[in-house]
Amino acid sequence: MSLTEGHTIWVHNKLVAGTWAAVTAVDTLDYAHQNQIDQQWSVAHHGFHLTIPDNYPTFYLYLEAIASTQDTKTRGPFNNNQDFCWHFHGSLNDWDVYAC
Repeated sequence: MSLTEGHTIWVHNKLVAGTWAAVTAVDTLDYAHQNQIDQQWSVAHHGFHLTIPDNYPTFYLYLEAIASTQDTKTRGPFNNNQDFCWHFHGSLNDWDVYAC
């Protein structure tokens, strides 16, 4: 994929030190992670990004703190016509995610 194709989902992991965050982009919610477009993760205080190719006109995001007792959060659908940014805040079992 060239640098001009698709859009980017930027993610800032501001969780408590040692906490892992993950984001999975999917094209439909019907089959959970089976229809994955991209998935990335990082340990706290490190950012990451996902790439959504142009051939996906819409997408959803699953956002999670790995090993948390809180449920995975779902956002979307989003039109794949711009870059997006999200940031995680909190601790392993008390966290949320916000648009930048």
